[in-house]
Parts: sequence; C-alpha cells; structure tokens
Amino acid sequence: MGRIAYFIAIAVVVIHGLIHLLGFVAYWPLAEIAELPYKTSLLNGRLILSETGMRWFSLFWLLAAVGLVTAAVSLVLDRSWWLPLMLAAVGLSLIITVLDWSNAFRGAIISLVLLVPLLVVVSLRQQPRPFPAYPQTSQPMNTVAFPDNLPVPVARYYETVVGDEVPVVETAVVTGHGQLRFNGITFPHRLRFSYDVNQGYRHYIESTVFGRPLLKVNEHYLDGQGRLELPFGVVEDEPKIDMAANLGFWGEAIWFPMLYLTNPRVRWEAIDATTAHLIVPFGADEDSFTVYFDPATGLIDHMEAMRYREASDSEKILWQLTPLAWETYHGVQIPSRSSVTWADEGTPWLVIELDDVVYNVDVENYIQAVGP
Repeated sequence: MGRIAYFIAIAVVVIHGLIHLLGFVAYWPLAEIAELPYKTSLLNGRLILSETGMRWFSLFWLLAAVGLVTAAVSLVLDRSWWLPLMLAAVGLSLIITVLDWSNAFRGAIISLVLLVPLLVVVSLRQQPRPFPAYPQTSQPMNTVAFPDNLPVPVARYYETVVGDEVPVVETAVVTGHGQLRFNGITFPHRLRFSYDVNQGYRHYIESTVFGRPLLKVNEHYLDGQGRLELPFGVVEDEPKIDMAANLGFWGEAIWFPMLYLTNPRVRWEAIDATTAHLIVPFGADEDSFTVYFDPATGLIDHMEAMRYREASDSEKILWQLTPLAWETYHGVQIPSRSSVTWADEGTPWLVIELDDVVYNVDVENYIQAVGP
C-alpha cells in the first residue's frame, strides 16, 4: 500500500510538471491554449507586464516544469538532491500559479498540497543541536588482568579494543544523536544515556522536528525495575519490560565492554571461531546474547537476543544490535555509530551516533533525574 501511494505521488509530481509546459507554450506564446489565454497582466489585471515580461513569466513555467520532473526522477533514482530541488520547484510553481490565479488556481492548490509533505520531510531531516557535554570529564580507570580461558574470538576482540589490560568502569554517560522510528515515522533525535554498573541506567531521548523537541522519553531501569515515561503515558511494574530493559542495559554495555569481563556474574561461552554466547545476569536468573565477531577486524559485527518489545507481547522477538563504525574514546574502542533492529521489522528502528562518552563520573543524582 505504501509503495502504491509512493508511485502515485511521483506520478502527480510528473503530471503537475508537464502541465506547467502549457504555461510556457501559452505565454511565450507558441500556441493558443483555451485554459490559459494569452494576456499581459497578472493578479487579475493588477500587475501589468509587457510582452517581454510575459516571456520571462513563461520561462518560469518552463523552469518549474523541468524542476518538478527532474526532482521526481531523482527521487526514484534515490539521488540525495531530490528534496531541495523539488522544494524549490514546488515553491516556484506555487508563486507563478498564484500570480495567475484566475487561470491556474487548480495548479496553485496542487502545489500547496505538495508543499505540505515536503515541509514535513524537511522538518524530519533537520538534526537537533547536540546536548552540551556532560559537566564532568572522564576519571582515571583502574585496570585488571584478562580472565583466563576466554573464547578465541572474545580474547581477540578485547585485545583489539582495550589492549593488554582491562580498564574497570563504574559509571558512564553517553551523549549522541541519530534517527528513531515511532509509529512508522522516523524522527531525528538527540539522547543522553547514563549508567551505573551496580544499579542500571537512565535514558533521556528527545525526538525533534525542525531541530526542536517534539516527543520526550525518560526511561529508568534501576535495581531491576523498569519505568518508562513516554509521550503518551507511563509504563512500570511490568515484568516483561524489566526483562527487556535488562537486555537493553547489557547490550548497551558495548559502549563500556570492560563490564563483560569485570562483572563476576557475566561469562562467555564458545560457539565457534567467530561466534560466542554472552551470558548476563537478570536478578537471580540469567539471560543471553549471541555475539558475532568480524573475522577480518576481530570487532563485534552484531549481537542479538530474544527480547520482549511490549508489555503485552506473548512471545519474544529477535533483537539485533549492530555496530556501524568504531572510534576510540579514553583508550577504549567502541561503536561510534550503531543501529538497533527488531527482526520482524527488517530495518533499524534506532540509529545512534555518539557525540561524547565519559567514564567513572558522578551520576548518583543524575541517573534518578528527568531531562537532559
């Protein structure tokens, strides 16, 4: 259904563009067109032009026609410049049809209808300003020796990301931005996630339009209890949400992966040369990820787990976390860009790009707070 609507919209733009050729033909003039009789005035006679002025006006009709058709084709071909071109062409079309309202009011209405979704697209492509840096800087981290008998791909991964010793992290604050899909609409967003390895996390996310906050999310997972303050209500005291939040915490620990070695209840189990199980605690029980390593780089290619998405879910869904780029922060190589996907959706619902990461800072009050 969505694809059909997409191609209908493309067809409307192309036809709208081709109709603009009639304005060029009528006002040059190259031929007589009954719907657009030749004249030398606009705005119902209020704006008087010469024949030369009308020829210039006709060229704007030609320019709008070329712009609309070219923009539609570039959209089909997935060219990045389709949006500014179509926005300019629709804007030009709206101006010239309003000037010729008595004959071209239908075209003005169509241009206005096209302009509205284009402005929505523009609003959803404008990234917000990042949050200011966290007011504290990273503190020195103690180090411990590597555990013995790590599976081969796990040992190679840690040698790549931290070197010869394992830094000990107690807290972390991650600041970033990216895209978030909500109810089928992909919004730009900015975020700040704070972590205490002995308590849990707080997520603060702002989804934006034209760079301004529209939807705000404040989530806590502390001491095994999840609380989601969402734009349309609060979710808490839900065991499935607690289980999902626990997996979220351990998945996001990829930003401070030392925890996978320093927490005594976490263990790695070998599968093969490029895959391992990551066993993590959940209250008195355990949960697990399957972690896939890139055979060329040794870094994590992706990790996945079976996870509940909603409190009402009857079954778990495969949840995938995929690093897309890596950078070194404070001596630790971590994903600087990553995506999160529910397998039944097929495409990422969340993409995060890091702006800043700090370790071992004071989050005692901040992790309990609301807002950025």
